[in-house]
Amino acid sequence: MYDKTITMSYDVVIIGSGLGGLVAGAKLAKEGRKVLIIEQHTSIGGYATCFTQNNFTIDVGFHSVDGLYLDDPKIKVFEDLDVYFNLEFVTLPLELYRYVNNRIDISIPNTKEGAIEVLTEHFPKEKHGIIEFFRTIENIFSSEWKNKTAGEMLDSMIKDNDLKLALVGIIQYYGDDPYYLSALSFSAALARNFKGGNHYIKGGSVKLTDYLANYIREHEGKILLGQEVTKILIDPEKEIVEGVEYRSTNDINEEQTTASAKSVIVNAPLPVAAKLLSSESKNAVQLQEMMKHLKIGHSALNIYFGFETTLDNLNHKSYLTVVNHKSVYSLKDIFENNNMRYSQKNFIFVDYGQTDTGMAPFGKSTGVISTVDYLHNWDNLSDEEYSAKKKEIEKIFIEKLDLLIPGVWDHIEYISVATPKTLERYTKNPKGSVIGFTRNPLQVRMYPLTSPIKNLHFTSAWSVPGGGFTSIIDASWRVAVSVLKRRR
Repeated sequence: MYDKTITMSYDVVIIGSGLGGLVAGAKLAKEGRKVLIIEQHTSIGGYATCFTQNNFTIDVGFHSVDGLYLDDPKIKVFEDLDVYFNLEFVTLPLELYRYVNNRIDISIPNTKEGAIEVLTEHFPKEKHGIIEFFRTIENIFSSEWKNKTAGEMLDSMIKDNDLKLALVGIIQYYGDDPYYLSALSFSAALARNFKGGNHYIKGGSVKLTDYLANYIREHEGKILLGQEVTKILIDPEKEIVEGVEYRSTNDINEEQTTASAKSVIVNAPLPVAAKLLSSESKNAVQLQEMMKHLKIGHSALNIYFGFETTLDNLNHKSYLTVVNHKSVYSLKDIFENNNMRYSQKNFIFVDYGQTDTGMAPFGKSTGVISTVDYLHNWDNLSDEEYSAKKKEIEKIFIEKLDLLIPGVWDHIEYISVATPKTLERYTKNPKGSVIGFTRNPLQVRMYPLTSPIKNLHFTSAWSVPGGGFTSIIDASWRVAVSVLKRRR
């Protein structure tokens, strides 16, 4: 059917080496499948990676991992792939996050019982609503909530606006507007944080992705870096995947290579992958049409820091701090704030030095400020304008951090800024999205659960159940198991 010479055939070709692709690849390679992973970038991991500058290890997008409780779906994955024997998971402080605005300053524990106790102390009139909230997020999967947003859910239980804001403190991990974010998605993701505590992978997320990549190679799998898939091959009559074509990412004139495969797993952004499908396939065209109607989620602005000290020396005691601007009085103000000037934006600050994360030399530490952002804020700038804007933003957030931690300005040894444009360039995620598609109630139901093309599978933040460390690992594992059930 194809005029290219097939140089090699595989049981499974995986497009992309993000966390999902590596988990699926590791399981399949372990079970004896011949696996090829093709990655357009020169390094693996997607957002689950690190870089090193001035002896500081900077985690690009990983803040912590929730769960590791008895029924946590990650447990079976990590045990099966020997992750626990090769990586160290550091237990984080007992608070999930500290929430700060100009009216309240509250540290929320990472257990349900502890959180209820602390929140009830601060908001005694809301005791019933607080208990109902935690009971609901633990048992959210009912028809009552399938069409509701997180904002609507909170409004039905709680009156105090500051309490609502505190409860959605880490909303930027899931969405940019509580009245657009699915109550189901928000609750399922948040509830995991109150089970089993939170952890960090010592040495950074790159330790996990490097381990999985080596595991794949040790089990005779192959990973190609700097190679870009240009076409997903489909038999249009049988509507079945047959392989991929790929070439060098940096040399568009290089002759394409064809790899045949019994199954193809897409660990790349679905809007990108959909364009690689042949228009001769009716099912592929239907998928491409669906992509046009799904809204892409927000991006982030990340400011990475290396400090010449640990911040507990400056009386900072929290691993994760949520800082809301004084203009944010209610849930409806959150989306508006995400579109305000950077000097007024809410942000999250992660202080990796609060525990032994292994990210900095002894006596030093790393940290990151992250805030919701959008590609349109950085598009259409000249190189000079882009650089100048980054320097301006850098100064704004140093000042904001110095208000949170007085004196920190004098202890910054390293700083760099990653914009939505940076994230899009390195990961190919459209608009630099950090969550895939937005998770509003309607769109969550529209997510393609399975591919319409036989033996073509999806596993990334862009497919069900969406982004997040736990979700991606669990979904990727399920995809691998599904492929294994197919007769060879």
